[in-house]
Amino acid sequence: MNLKCIIIDDEPAARKGLAEDIREIGQLKVISTAANAFEALEQINNSQPDLIFLDIEMPGLSGLDFLKLIKVKPMVILTTAYSEYALVGYDFGVVDYLLKPISVERLKIACAKALELFNYRNTRPETEASESFYVKVNGKMEKIALADILYIEAANNYIFIHTAAKRYICYLTLKGIEAQLPKEKFIRVHKSFIVSRDHIRQVSKTEVKINDVAIPLSKNFRNEFQKGVVQNNSLRRYL
Repeated sequence: MNLKCIIIDDEPAARKGLAEDIREIGQLKVISTAANAFEALEQINNSQPDLIFLDIEMPGLSGLDFLKLIKVKPMVILTTAYSEYALVGYDFGVVDYLLKPISVERLKIACAKALELFNYRNTRPETEASESFYVKVNGKMEKIALADILYIEAANNYIFIHTAAKRYICYLTLKGIEAQLPKEKFIRVHKSFIVSRDHIRQVSKTEVKINDVAIPLSKNFRNEFQKGVVQNNSLRRYL
């Protein structure tokens, strides 16, 4: 099955060259191209592509601002001449980040990632999809059951996903992983921590206990935590 994709770039030569390279690689079908984000909005809503190749620096509306607007959420590969946007891009859960000029070999790697992710999403049973998710660890996609996650910790450009059995290290932001987690099961308690609601064992004004691990409870997140976890609970008096 070919992935339907759209190329969004304000440079005609960039659109043409990328489309030609994608056709040579195969397994992806370019269904349309757009010169700006506004033109692309209608195309995406009408055709619902599986994947978009998106330039960042475009007149009128940047690629990152465009991602905030679209209702249909296809996979995204960013294409840009500016390396400083890489980490911000991963906050949106992008598949890959390609620096111009894009070599065919590097493009093949990005397309392979998109195909792998597409297959994961479309071959797992619906119940499994709602109870687990995949992250890339040491170059491989690892399936992690939501019920196994105790808490998630941010450290520079990485996150640590802590389970009872092991710790997974991923190149991802906390904001990026938070977007993949169901809010009814997980809650942010600190700028550097997300915890599993089911594994909270103790609460004080400044911390929550996940098993025997003390996680800081930030003042900035305390009100939301109180509403989401301890409302109508005897623990409320400690906050």
